[in-house]
Amino acid sequence: MLLLKLAFLNIGRNPRRSVITILAVGVGLAALIFLWSFSDGTNEQMRENVIRLLTGHIQIHAPAYQNSLSPELTLENREALVKQLEASPHVLATSERVKCEALIGTSEKSRGVILTGIDPQREIKVTELKKYIKDGEFLSGGEKREVIIGDRLADKVELKVGDKAVVMTQAMDGTLSGFSYYVKGIFHTGSQTLDEVSAFISLSSGQELLALGSETHELVIRLDRRKSIPAFLKQLENSLQANAYDVSTWDEIVPEVEQWAKWSEAIIRTILVAVMIVIGVSIMNTVLMSVFERTRELGVMMAIGTSPGRVIRLILLETFILELFGIALGLFLGYLVTIYFSHVGIAFPELERAFSRSYMSTVTYTRIELFHVVQSVITLFLLTSFIGLYPAWKAGRMEPIKAIYRT
Repeated sequence: MLLLKLAFLNIGRNPRRSVITILAVGVGLAALIFLWSFSDGTNEQMRENVIRLLTGHIQIHAPAYQNSLSPELTLENREALVKQLEASPHVLATSERVKCEALIGTSEKSRGVILTGIDPQREIKVTELKKYIKDGEFLSGGEKREVIIGDRLADKVELKVGDKAVVMTQAMDGTLSGFSYYVKGIFHTGSQTLDEVSAFISLSSGQELLALGSETHELVIRLDRRKSIPAFLKQLENSLQANAYDVSTWDEIVPEVEQWAKWSEAIIRTILVAVMIVIGVSIMNTVLMSVFERTRELGVMMAIGTSPGRVIRLILLETFILELFGIALGLFLGYLVTIYFSHVGIAFPELERAFSRSYMSTVTYTRIELFHVVQSVITLFLLTSFIGLYPAWKAGRMEPIKAIYRT
């Protein structure tokens, strides 16, 4: 208890220096919490953008279809498969698709696209493409020959809502197949993959174009949450016939999103180390200056019987108190700023074209991951405590007589 009182008295001797040190620790930790929350928010939004706009959580195809998009590689026993999947408690919805490479355009301009046939009523339960229609309407389904395209694609082939577009591709039997479709809607998602090289028609129109009959190429699955993927995959392994289907998770279909997330986390960890070193040096400087200013006093304490170990504990206690107040301040400021931007968001409208290649949103909402907060606090505490050992060691090695008569 006496050591605690002495530690507080020593910290209060130079309040300006102590406050600056606490602020350095607090602001540094708050900055780290904000950087982690910004990175975590960005990565989470990228993952959810891919799932909500394009892939769903899981896709099932015929073996080798993903690499070739060959129209003859259709799903076997798909009706029984759909019933089996929808019986799972993890599955919220499923949607069947047909997909192929195609050419879309007018008599003057054309572009290569990934053409996807979807069931509009089931697709809206799996993905959120309908929400991004900026002109016209979403597909109505049925036998109508309608197409929706991205705004970048519309600009390149000079199409607008109501225009007629010609779509050509290779059918299941190897012949060239083509029909005219009316542009029903134009969407803008902010993703280059969707806005520039994707077009959507109804499932029945896609089956007609590819001469598939009632067959489909792709089964998209929406789960109750992303964390359910491992358990659901294990369930599929036990129930699906081996080698009959190719089961892919969203991050296997679009691996660059997780690669980007790992890269951004590596950058944050590099910044974390740099900030930790700056904070640690600040703490060491404060405690070391305190020791130098009290050289004579510490010499007197040791001369009247205070052991070197007790002096070391006193200096370490002062370091610990400064750390504790700084960490408390950092947690308060970090959470305050992070919670604010988790509701308001941080907008980067001018970077939309750059973000479109990585599924990033132009408005980022910060997200607190407890693991990263705890990791930052523990790392900061251990590093500053370790750095604080030097001033404590220096104080403990003082010779009382030399310390007392030091000028």
